[in-house]
Amino acid sequence: MTKRMERFRRGLTADRVQLVVWGLLLLGFALRLLFLEKLPYGLNQDEASSGYDAWALLHSGVDRNGKSWPVLFVSWGSGQNALMSYLSMPFILLMGLRPLSIRLPNALAGCITLVLAWRFARRCRGEKFGLCALILLVINPWHIMASRWALESNLLPALLLGACCFLSRAEEKPKMLIGAAVCLGLAPYAYGTAFFLIPPFLIWVTVRLRKSLKPGTALVCLLVFLVIVFPIGLCQMLNMLGGKEISILGITLPKLIDARQNATSIFGGGGLAKVRRNFLTFLEILHNGDDGVEYNALPFWKGGIFYFFGLPLSVLGIIVGVREHRERKAEWPMPALLCCSVLCAALIDGNINRLNMIWIPMIYFSAVGGLWLTQQLRIRSILSVAVALLSFFYFNFSYVAGFAPPGHYKYYPGLGEAIRAGEEKASETLYITPLVRQPYIYALFYTTPAPERFMNSVIHNVDEDGIMQTVERFEGFEFTDPEKADLMILYRSTAQEQGREILGEYGSFALCR
Repeated sequence: MTKRMERFRRGLTADRVQLVVWGLLLLGFALRLLFLEKLPYGLNQDEASSGYDAWALLHSGVDRNGKSWPVLFVSWGSGQNALMSYLSMPFILLMGLRPLSIRLPNALAGCITLVLAWRFARRCRGEKFGLCALILLVINPWHIMASRWALESNLLPALLLGACCFLSRAEEKPKMLIGAAVCLGLAPYAYGTAFFLIPPFLIWVTVRLRKSLKPGTALVCLLVFLVIVFPIGLCQMLNMLGGKEISILGITLPKLIDARQNATSIFGGGGLAKVRRNFLTFLEILHNGDDGVEYNALPFWKGGIFYFFGLPLSVLGIIVGVREHRERKAEWPMPALLCCSVLCAALIDGNINRLNMIWIPMIYFSAVGGLWLTQQLRIRSILSVAVALLSFFYFNFSYVAGFAPPGHYKYYPGLGEAIRAGEEKASETLYITPLVRQPYIYALFYTTPAPERFMNSVIHNVDEDGIMQTVERFEGFEFTDPEKADLMILYRSTAQEQGREILGEYGSFALCR
């Protein structure tokens, strides 16, 4: 009878855990998917760029620069990662080109990351730790924000976590390494910083698995990785060496105006002094949770990337992890990813988005530190949950206040409505203020002209640094000289100051004469 009762209790406990996990996952999915069209309200220029290029490829087979199925978009001139655009195509086909269709890939990747994090953490340290790690990721400010806008680089953490999940099982089931090879092969298509991360990470993986892998399995995995990564790797190499554009079977390896690595890494010069500055920037971001980038800033929120308690718990968790590394054999990919990411931080001119490979490991080790601390100090779980919930509610208040209508100024709220209204009323040309960053991309996104029409009429300029490609005008739109246009889109305050005849107001903008 006693054994039956014990089995019943264990079953009940397992059922409760599963119920809590499903509840947390549903909460996490809701935080990343609900109101995705209007929160953030408006569009960032990188969202509009990747969205229009995806639409153009879907309908014409070329992007706005006339490149057929490129492995990397020319975009503003120094390149933009293409994987997210390709993933958004089914949604654009079903829903049309709109904020929801281009944001869904990142939002769904964020949801998948929650599931992967739960499974990885549970495998490494058990059910209780899995719950702790899942809670911290579900409510994490960085991960919620990164999942809710279509910045293409934000796909990288999901791919790296997927690789860690496969690698943690590779010693027992060597074929799992093929899944890791696929994830790591796709990573450079998600974000170019993967080129800094993958070499040291692969060295770590090779040393770790050298005794458990058969040569045949290792060779297959290496071939899978090389086949996937070869096009983007060759493209980046050609651009760094000043090579020419290549097209193979309709797939383009485009020539950029300037290789982005020159602008965002030590390859642009600076030597050891630049390495030191980059690492200090990384430490400052860790400490302050703020990189000065407007898209990552909120009006009231000062709790950083992980809340005020996240960084101390991460440091504690890293210490605990080092001490227990022999006991946690499945956990090794996470400290490997952490160490390689810290190394990359010294090579990259960092901000929160460029350093996104490091935040998942930091959240993981904050869970290690948090669970260890509660067990050592015998802190009641209800107190820990209450502190986390209060921080979470305050973050959400700040997020909604910052990005819901009337919106954040860097997402240009109302510009799309103004462009559509202006296109209907303008007999010839519509002027859009150059105070909007890259205004032409919004004209393309909201009016969806065929890329051929754009390419046949566009007049390009390159900025003083020789990196950024801008547009003066294309058929139906003007961005430098308002005297050449029938109607204008200006900021409302500018239109009022100039005494313009206002035909309509749309968010921050006015359609006027």
